[in-house]
Amino acid sequence: MRAAVYGIMLLVCAPVALGQAIIGFAGGSQYDSYYGSASGDVIGWRFTVNDDLYVTDLGVWNADQTGGIESPHQVGIWDGSQNLVTSATVDAGGTVVGDWIYASVAPTSLFTGQTYTIGALYFPGDSDYYISSASSMTAATEITWLSSVYPASSELGFVFPASTSTSIGRFGPNFLFGGYSLEQTTWGAIKATMQ
Repeated sequence: MRAAVYGIMLLVCAPVALGQAIIGFAGGSQYDSYYGSASGDVIGWRFTVNDDLYVTDLGVWNADQTGGIESPHQVGIWDGSQNLVTSATVDAGGTVVGDWIYASVAPTSLFTGQTYTIGALYFPGDSDYYISSASSMTAATEITWLSSVYPASSELGFVFPASTSTSIGRFGPNFLFGGYSLEQTTWGAIKATMQ
């Protein structure tokens, strides 16, 4: 009598925590808005995704890094077709990670090879700033920074920022993300007796 044991092996996509999209930057100038319109304008940056990931939080840069931000800011991520895929309003009560304050969002998948745009709505005179024309920056390896973005003068308010610049920056908005890893898992075993 021979006994055979068969194991079933599964590859499971398991979520893993990874970090911030923009880790840091140096230099540059601070601005509180682009046009100075009372309806505000969306400032940010465009990027491609190098590995599938999911966004967990959206944030804005905390310029003084101690006292929080002065006003709530809408932050969003748009896909390559200019569809808003996730958004949140970030305020002074958010979670501080590094130099940014974050608000949680429902986990939102971003896919390898796709281009996305992140932007935050800024208003003049509220003492909340973004950085333009940084001398350097460090991004997570899961993304590639492509360009700075800002709105056309006819695109004010919380709308997709279509205009681009190659100056390093418009670092105000940021996001936290997790990723997926393949884990090999044994799922039960079947024992059979063969004669």
